[in-house]
Amino acid sequence: MDQSQFDQLVEEICAVQVTDSEMPLVDLGVDSLHTVALVMAVEDRFAVELDPDVLADLSLTSSAGLLKLVHEQLATGANASAGS
Repeated sequence: MDQSQFDQLVEEICAVQVTDSEMPLVDLGVDSLHTVALVMAVEDRFAVELDPDVLADLSLTSSAGLLKLVHEQLATGANASAGS
């Protein structure tokens, strides 16, 4: 999934318009309930588990940061599977 597709997912789940993928989600009007819904949707869509504490890291609270985290989780999972 590329950034524009991920931005569309964020827009669908959070009912906001992502004009800048680097902008913190809270600055786009995303509240805590939307954040929880977004994390759950991302976990379901990508079959990853995101640690809620990582969302305290401001660099990950944008659409681009969240997608980067998903890609890292997928790479880690693929590496763990390959090592099994």
